[in-house]
Amino acid sequence: MQQGIWSDHLENGDFLKLTNLTLGYTFVPKGVVGNYIKKARIYANATNLFCITGYSGLDPEVDNNFMTPGLDYRDKYPTTRNFTVGLSLNF
Repeated sequence: MQQGIWSDHLENGDFLKLTNLTLGYTFVPKGVVGNYIKKARIYANATNLFCITGYSGLDPEVDNNFMTPGLDYRDKYPTTRNFTVGLSLNF
């Protein structure tokens, strides 16, 4: 039996993906706190926020292996979504 790749097995892999988003705000504290803290920054970071696609697999960004380009073996974990919030203080 011969195996291969045929065009009827192809699927549209178009997608729109937001991989990384960081928002931050730096400010100078005033009043009594301003005597101790020179500058403060609050920030939030999110990775893999969304992926808009009609692709039926886990991730339209398939493996770029040169031996089997474009094949989605569906044996990987789904991409995780991460959120980070932080506060940076300069004394």
